[in-house]
Amino acid sequence: MPNTPPNEHDSDEDVEFEDVPLQPAPAQPQLPSTNGSDLPSEHAGPVSTNMPWVPPLRIPQQRGAPLASGSNAEVQLRGRLSTAIDRINFRQMKAQMGMDTTNTQPGHSRYTCIRQLADDIEGTADMLWESATPSIQVEGLITLAGILERSLGTYPFDAEPTLTILNKLDYFFITLMQGEHSESHTPLPGVNPDRPFVTQTQKVRIRSIAETTRSNLFAMMPMPQDDEDGTDQDDDSEEPEMPEMPPWMMQASRVYERVLMLLGDQGDPNEAGGYEFE
Repeated sequence: MPNTPPNEHDSDEDVEFEDVPLQPAPAQPQLPSTNGSDLPSEHAGPVSTNMPWVPPLRIPQQRGAPLASGSNAEVQLRGRLSTAIDRINFRQMKAQMGMDTTNTQPGHSRYTCIRQLADDIEGTADMLWESATPSIQVEGLITLAGILERSLGTYPFDAEPTLTILNKLDYFFITLMQGEHSESHTPLPGVNPDRPFVTQTQKVRIRSIAETTRSNLFAMMPMPQDDEDGTDQDDDSEEPEMPEMPPWMMQASRVYERVLMLLGDQGDPNEAGGYEFE
């Protein structure tokens, strides 16, 4: 797909994101991918309890080069990101309060489920990814991941949208830290071995968000229940049957797995960080 010139859509730069959540692909049973490719995956949500579930991973095409520092296109991207994050925070705040005003503007109503929040986060993350501009991407993605981590407990657990957005954020972070796609090893636009995209301070923050997200997620996940009739098992049964694990459980155990495996004990909290959107 050809790259879009930075100013080709200038007439639309000030238009706020439409409140039309991205819809997940229809649910289909699918085995985990074994092709080792970084092409977008078409796996969809859990259907059969006999098959592990793999979340869809759709990675948008990037520009051929980062936006020039100080350019009009970069300024516009920062503005669009700030507007998107402000709107996500506003809708999430109203979700936590459990209320809307009677004159709520379209696209600013409270979130009613984790899927709506995940859709807005994904749309903003994809916008950042398409820009191929790490000076804005990294801080923007850290802010989005932090919002998601703090918001998990607001909604009932919903495996498919939650694990799908966490898988995408994990992929974006690991790719930016390595400067290349993790399996195809295709370099990212503008990569420079002497100037990593992600600072040590940013790595510490990413690791902290990843660890807290895992902890919060495990605390709220429903655990498999023993059969209610388990007490009526035959006396000659040696051991009770283990409860059947849900198809998403394996993926839940891999939340931010790539990031945490790469970072390990890395991180220098004394190094100065970059610009953060709040």
